[in-house]
Amino acid sequence: MSRLVFGLVGLALTAACGVKGDLERPDPLWNSEDAIRRECQRQLENNEDLDPRCAQYQTGAQPS
Repeated sequence: MSRLVFGLVGLALTAACGVKGDLERPDPLWNSEDAIRRECQRQLENNEDLDPRCAQYQTGAQPS
């Protein structure tokens, strides 16, 4: 009985572990510039929150 209680307590304690909030999407491995541009365009068309990588296309700044 005590093993069951300890197991449930352990599961409850570890259930809260992890990354809070949204996970960032990694950059694509191939054609990353084209894929980022398409994703930024899709987000603009759907009035979604823009990915931070979209800032370079809005301001015209070039990546360094």
